[in-house]
Amino acid sequence: MSPGIPDGEKIFAKTTTTATKSRKIAEIGQEIREDVSGYVNTRIDDMMSEIMRKIQMPLAKNGEFLYIMDKYSDKRKSNKKDALPDKEFLERNSLFTDLLKIPHFCAIYNLFIMTFVILLVNTIAFDIMETGTIRLGTNTLWIGFAKFPTCIYIWSFMLASTLSVYVPFILWAHQRLQLLPKSSIQKLWDYSWLSMFILYQILFIIFPIKAMLDANLSIGCNMIVIFEQIRMTMKSHAFVRSAAPRFLSYKPHTETLRPNCPKFSQYLYFLFAPTLVYRDEYPRTKRIRWKVVIQNFFEVGLAIFYLIFILERFILPVYHVFGTQYLEQKWFITNAIDSSIPGFLYFITGQYLLLHAWLNAWAEMLQFADRLFYKDWWNSTNYHKFYRTWNVVVHDWLYTYIYKDMYEIVVPRNRMLSVTAVFFVSAIFHEYILAFGFGFFYPMMFIFFAAVGFPMFFIKVNSVVMWFSWSFGNGLLFNLYAMEFYARHNCPPHPDYYLDLFIPRSWSCHPYLIMSSETIDLHEKNKNTATNGNAFTDVLYETIADGLQKRIQEIRQDVLKYVNHCINDMMSDVLQKIAVPLAKNGEFLYRTDRHRDKK
Repeated sequence: MSPGIPDGEKIFAKTTTTATKSRKIAEIGQEIREDVSGYVNTRIDDMMSEIMRKIQMPLAKNGEFLYIMDKYSDKRKSNKKDALPDKEFLERNSLFTDLLKIPHFCAIYNLFIMTFVILLVNTIAFDIMETGTIRLGTNTLWIGFAKFPTCIYIWSFMLASTLSVYVPFILWAHQRLQLLPKSSIQKLWDYSWLSMFILYQILFIIFPIKAMLDANLSIGCNMIVIFEQIRMTMKSHAFVRSAAPRFLSYKPHTETLRPNCPKFSQYLYFLFAPTLVYRDEYPRTKRIRWKVVIQNFFEVGLAIFYLIFILERFILPVYHVFGTQYLEQKWFITNAIDSSIPGFLYFITGQYLLLHAWLNAWAEMLQFADRLFYKDWWNSTNYHKFYRTWNVVVHDWLYTYIYKDMYEIVVPRNRMLSVTAVFFVSAIFHEYILAFGFGFFYPMMFIFFAAVGFPMFFIKVNSVVMWFSWSFGNGLLFNLYAMEFYARHNCPPHPDYYLDLFIPRSWSCHPYLIMSSETIDLHEKNKNTATNGNAFTDVLYETIADGLQKRIQEIRQDVLKYVNHCINDMMSDVLQKIAVPLAKNGEFLYRTDRHRDKK
């Protein structure tokens, strides 16, 4: 046996030991790799779950999702058998209040601020070049709200009249409890007071309108008087209709408790609370945040000037020539289309002004906790959903006091007649506001309700079609009412006074419409601005989509960064263990990274 054999055995033994260690290191590396893969998969699953939650549930606060599926549900099952659900008041924010906490949704809000700044700069430049002074829409504001003290005077009398409803109601309720149930005297008592209340409602409609017409108020003041008149009429009806049943259903000499009369403080609070459905108690907030009140009233002021700027830049320069010169037919067609932009902006801004900023300011001052004044009407795919979500305050009144009474009492279980009654009442109110607000009867709003809104009530369409109908429909109404407004100022009246009240002058003012060079110039000045606004709907959707994609990309980058960091840590641990000398035979020292050529 050669003397080198023992050395070979030693080398073989060392090699075997080295192979064993290599297998153990490989096993450790595999375990580490499995741990890394499992951890990475878990992290990616968590991240993707978070992404899906953010896509499906848009409301977030401090990284925690607060969206609850029934958060914006405002109906609860009635205690009465076979009765429709009742309005339910809960403590909740307005939808915009929650949505504006999302940075990506704020981009849409910033778009409107940007257009406001552009209109502001445009108005300043126009004032300087045309008049040499900066008016910033104040001239239009003074004209629109001329005789404002007289307006407040009329409003004060309406408020005093509405407050006085409480006294006869309490008198009726208290005395009725003293009368024999179902007696002739009790019936006479009930019907007498009911007749007096109906007469009061009729007189409350007539006298403020007569005072308004006699004072020849401006359009802005007309709108204030009419809106407040309708609001107070609905409030007094809601109070009587909600409080009276507790006395009508009371049966003496039974276990039923004697009903309590509503307190005057409760009625007074209801008159100013941002709701039209009466309850003795409402959910209340713990304190008044005056910063929120100031912010909302500031937004009200901005929105008013925003509407004035739109009026001065898009409407007045175009339509003031109607009735003073001949116009071509293409003038009507072109401006009917161009009016879609100001009509759309008025529609969005007016909704935000009245149903968000104004009502939230009063809700905060009165600590009124339920601020569901509107829902996600922008996602509507038919007018059935739009009418229920655009103005929840008015919808609640129509549902509670018109639809439910029709469905449960007048025409039991007949949904079609009940819906028709609600639709008819709503259309009448809208036409009433416009007729006395503008000072002429031009029932285009009523025709739009009957010819377009009612048929589309049952038709489901794409949301883009709904946005187009809002934009083009409001633009067409702008076009028609603006022409009739200037026709009433520039065109001769009809010889018959009563026919002149109901026949539109714009229909007979120009038998042949021919365009003049002056109007062409005025139209061209506004053409570029209107063209730029035609893509607003596309920008709205693209902004939301881009914001969502950016957020997903940010999350993806966070995942990759975290994964790379974990893998680097794990691989460093592996390399440290592999870097331990594997074999020593006195001639070489093997290291794992000797033949690596990539890093």
